[in-house]
Formats: sequence, structure tokens, C-alpha cells
Amino acid sequence: MDNTANATDLTTVLEKMTNGLYIVTTRKKAINMETRNEDYLAAGTVAWATQNSFEPPMVTIALRKDSDLAETVAKSYQFALHILGLDQKDMAKDFAEDSKVDRVHQKINGYDFHNGLSTNLPVINGTIGYLECDLKEIYKNEGDHILFTGEVIGGEIHNEEAQPLHEWRTGMRYGG
Repeated sequence: MDNTANATDLTTVLEKMTNGLYIVTTRKKAINMETRNEDYLAAGTVAWATQNSFEPPMVTIALRKDSDLAETVAKSYQFALHILGLDQKDMAKDFAEDSKVDRVHQKINGYDFHNGLSTNLPVINGTIGYLECDLKEIYKNEGDHILFTGEVIGGEIHNEEAQPLHEWRTGMRYGG
């Protein structure tokens, strides 16, 4: 048997792994930020998120190393993880772009948000639910993403009956 893997085969296998689609948001005051000079809201679509502990409840997300979102989460020490429903494919695509914030009308990328119950993080209205997390660990590696583990300190369910959006249902593929 040939043990050499070709890149196309590896990408195809990676694309077959099941991933949900989520939106991560965070907020950081401008102090000590490298890329901005005003308070900053960052948001983005992520496909890598998982629960990694029951007690205390914790989740881990993966963010691209060179993204504003990764820098902002690392410096704010908090993030909110939003669970998307089957009917929110467009929302996932809208947050795959750079964040456009309208502070006057409380919108990110055209979607209404409010401040979280446990934090001052932006919480996007209309998702299945969200988790507010305090950052506990950052795992840097040689790859192109950083892992952020957060302890869940708050959250809400908005639609208990809704089915979550899986990457497979969007036509989008993220095989690394």
C-alpha cells in the first residue's frame, strides 16, 4: 500500500469532516491594539468549535492566526459563540467578510446586536443561541489557526427547536 498522500485527497477527506457554522464576536477597547485606535467590535464565521469540558463548561474555537478576530479575542480575553440555524446560511456568509459595524443602530454586518447578559460582548439577535466565554487558554501551533478555550459564563437559548447549520448544508467547504 502506498503511504504517500496527495493534497487533493487530503483536502477531500478534511472536507468530509462534519463542522457546524458559528459566529464569534468580541469587543476590545483600543488600548494596546496594534491595528486600530478606537474601541473595536470584531465578528466572524467559524467552522471549528467544540465543547471540551462539562465542569466547568468550556468550549474551544479555532481562528485564523492573521485575523483581526484572533487578535481581538486574544487581547479582550472574552468571546461570544453564536449557534446558527439551518435557515441562517446567508448570515454565515455575511460574517465571512470583514466586520462592518454601525454603532448608532447597533448592527454588525447589517444584523442587530445587543450587549450580552454576563459581559459587554456584542450578541447577535436571531441566532439559535449563544455562549459568553472568558478566555482561559490560547494554544498556538505551527499551523495557520490558533485555538482559544473559553469558560462559559453566560448564554441564552433563543430557539430550542431549531436545527443547527452544518457546513455541509451551505455548499461552502473548508478543508484546511
